Amino acid sequence: MKGYEKININNGINLMLIPRDNYKTNIVTVYLKRPLNREEVTKNSLIPSVLKSATVGYPNPIAIAKKLQDLYGSTIGVSVDKMGERQVLSFRMYCVGDMYLPEPVFEDSLAMLKEIILHPLTKDGGFIKEYVDIEKTILEEDIKSKINNKGHYAVEKCIENMCKQEPFSISEDGYIEDLGEIDEKSLYSHYKEIIETSPIDIVIAGSFDRDEIIETVKSKFNFERKELVKIDNEQIYKKPEASYITEEMDINQGKLVLGLRTNMDYKDEKYYNLMMFSAVLGSGAHSKLFLNVREKHSLCYSIYSSLEKLKGLMFISAGIEISDYDKALELISKELDDMKQGNITSEELTNSKKFIINNLKSLNDNLSAFTDYYYSMSIQDSNRTIDDVINLVSKVEISDIVEVGKEIYLDTVYFLTGKSNN
Repeated sequence: MKGYEKININNGINLMLIPRDNYKTNIVTVYLKRPLNREEVTKNSLIPSVLKSATVGYPNPIAIAKKLQDLYGSTIGVSVDKMGERQVLSFRMYCVGDMYLPEPVFEDSLAMLKEIILHPLTKDGGFIKEYVDIEKTILEEDIKSKINNKGHYAVEKCIENMCKQEPFSISEDGYIEDLGEIDEKSLYSHYKEIIETSPIDIVIAGSFDRDEIIETVKSKFNFERKELVKIDNEQIYKKPEASYITEEMDINQGKLVLGLRTNMDYKDEKYYNLMMFSAVLGSGAHSKLFLNVREKHSLCYSIYSSLEKLKGLMFISAGIEISDYDKALELISKELDDMKQGNITSEELTNSKKFIINNLKSLNDNLSAFTDYYYSMSIQDSNRTIDDVINLVSKVEISDIVEVGKEIYLDTVYFLTGKSNN
């Protein structure tokens, strides 16, 4: 069985259906895709929260909350994410399946989600100033607070330097310096533009009647559209020369991040060989980085590798003593070289497969994660099921891992260190 069914219902509006009868909750997520663009990224980041504040029919947060409570405790969440070189605005509605309630709420819940996205409360040609100002303040504080998580900050700075000539370097959260130029009228004008020109995906996961859902969505999301904004495919293939960047901050523990180009397209079946490469190298307590760099040499407090699948990047992140920079970099480089030379044991291969397969199976226990998995697949026009991926992972051999390792190149080494006494 396919993981999802995709149906075009309007110009650039697609409906994705993920039928699953083993959940009591249905999830409807509306995704608006934008290119990562420095000129609009901050405005895009503000819009979902502003829309969730007030609508024509429910003119304040209290009225919205009361309506959701009337829908048997349905909830709505909004977010802004980076998916490859796309900025994705999402609106997610959780509601109990109709079969578990004394009266149906699914259609009313969908209508409420439409109300929030398409019918915002306005005044004098703009959003309500009070709500825009509140969300601007919250966003500014959120951006400022990112520096408090030094590990996350270091990865973001590595990306910023590594991809400085590419859209991927742009922060999906936006920039504080843009906020002063944004007011309720300019933001509303931009909102109308993104509603009319953004590719939109409506993803419904859970238990539902297929034909009824299609007709309901078609009737509720049938509105005027213009020419869609163009979203280019990510630049994936690159053989860089490594650069080394050091930033000083008032900290006691250093944060080391290695950014690598994997030259692997997520659509390629060989991507799962790369997934195994990362798992053997640095995913979990069984990995080479954990056992050899952290445990054997006691050189770091934490260390792991991760993949940015849509952009084809790999990151190795470590929290280390500042004085151990050279030694840590040497040992991490040795583990990478060992991987590329095929110094991988059958035990490491088996443990890594179990780690990945268990993580994949756990997606079935969480409908939100399940939805995100298939939406991520759909972005690359793939419909591989979780079982498909488990099958591919199960077949990976050491020689496959060595093969993908030949195309992995170090791009950037970023080190967040303490302030010198000079």
